[in-house]
Amino acid sequence: MEIQHRHLGEVTFSENEVVTFPQGLLGFLRFKKYIFLEPPEYLPFRWMISIENPEVSFMLMNPLTCCTDYSPNITRRDLNELSAENPQSLEMYSIVTMNLDPRLATVNLSGPILVNKAMKIGKQLVLLDDRYSTKHRIIQS
Repeated sequence: MEIQHRHLGEVTFSENEVVTFPQGLLGFLRFKKYIFLEPPEYLPFRWMISIENPEVSFMLMNPLTCCTDYSPNITRRDLNELSAENPQSLEMYSIVTMNLDPRLATVNLSGPILVNKAMKIGKQLVLLDDRYSTKHRIIQS
């Protein structure tokens, strides 16, 4: 399968790389199927691209990269929805908002994305936790 992405060009992937988000993402509820890409030129960032509409894509990063004590509350219900036994079996990402000034780039710590790669299921959490903001600076001054 192939899609065209505005930053990455033609992207080839297989059906077994597709992660389904049964509940969609906040603001993008109708798009439920995404692929994750790790182009070396973008590391430590990754791309999450909707295969239903490649114009819907997000730059992601591991939130622990910029917030080493990050520990969102993942409930038993979350684990059940992700068919996961424990949080350690999940991959966790946060959506990055880039800025022309890289020092002002932020990451959303209040809406982490969890992925069970083995089951190809994902979910975006909505944290009600004052410790985390939607605009946490990646580079702290």
